[in-house]
Amino acid sequence: MARALVLSLVVLSSADATPCAGLYGAESLQCAWEEDVKSCLETSCRGCGGEQCQLCREDAQIINACCQDHWHSVDPPQMCKDAKEDLKPKNPCDGLYGAESLQCAWEQDAKSCVAAACKGCSGEQCQLCNQDVQRIASCCDEHYHSVDPPQMCKDSKEEAVTNCFDSKCRGCGGEQCQLCREDAKSECCTGSMRTPSCESSRSILP
Repeated sequence: MARALVLSLVVLSSADATPCAGLYGAESLQCAWEEDVKSCLETSCRGCGGEQCQLCREDAQIINACCQDHWHSVDPPQMCKDAKEDLKPKNPCDGLYGAESLQCAWEQDAKSCVAAACKGCSGEQCQLCNQDVQRIASCCDEHYHSVDPPQMCKDSKEEAVTNCFDSKCRGCGGEQCQLCREDAKSECCTGSMRTPSCESSRSILP
């Protein structure tokens, strides 16, 4: 009898020692979720050593995966919320001000514009679409800001204008080429952005 009582006390004592003992309902499930995630992390990081272990246990990607694997229908534990927040794409323009901020916003807007235009593509088609200088230049023009253009916009616009000149004046020679390019500027130098070749003749542009 005494032995059975001692065993019962040991079992009760062990139960009370668990982090989730005494919790009920959603609070109990949330606690169980967190403990499951911690066990999952231990398993995922097994075999590591020293600083590598710490980095592994703090890896938001691993934590988030463990949180997904041990999902419960309650509000996630804070560690799961934090990991998910850490994995959210960061705004590359945070912390920038003035012209630098506007230039960064311009570049991000242009990239989003290109991504939207190429939505639904696949494989090599996507690569070609995302690298199309005419499309990039057009997106840069659409999202123009009154600051020095981002490098991607400068490069794409210059190449797009050059391609336009080449297509309009293909097969010309000597002075004829120069005259042709001057005439073509009204068609090739469109949009808000100006390339060096367009800027030099701004006075003759409409």
